[in-house]
Amino acid sequence: MVNGFRHQKTWLKILLWIFLIASAGILQPTGTAVEKVGPVVGKKAPDFTLDSLAAKKVELYPVVKENKVTIVNFWGIWCPYCVREIPELVDFYNQYHQRGVEILAVNVGDNSKDIPPFAKKNKMIYFPILIDKNNAVSERYQITGFPTTVIIDKQGKITDIIVGATDQATLASKVGAALKEK
Repeated sequence: MVNGFRHQKTWLKILLWIFLIASAGILQPTGTAVEKVGPVVGKKAPDFTLDSLAAKKVELYPVVKENKVTIVNFWGIWCPYCVREIPELVDFYNQYHQRGVEILAVNVGDNSKDIPPFAKKNKMIYFPILIDKNNAVSERYQITGFPTTVIIDKQGKITDIIVGATDQATLASKVGAALKEK
């Protein structure tokens, strides 16, 4: 009787393995699955329209056409690296805006009521702060780390993507190259 029970357990294990292997084959992704690809350096930046803190709609492409370089910075008050980066962005903007550089600061994940006092305290009064209420733009750009800075030339082409906090020297280098190209 003991041998019969062991024999049944062996067959159950074999059947379970066959089932698992067959299931794994069925659950494999097919060649028709579409991989989502976010913005790529050298490709055109996805357009977007967002509300600004000033209650105006801001569309990316008109801003891009008006400037030699547009910087789109995805940030949040909740992100310590973003907060640390803000003085660098403000100083950079003050140095480069007259040379045709615009910054669009896209806030992700904060209550829009909390942003104005934070912006005033951190002197973010010079460039537009846009609100990505439903995270639609950050998802479209497939932002996975904060802050993320996307540098776009006058033709709307992405020239660089910086994930993580940046500084004036890095921005000057990246933007300087884009300013010289055109």
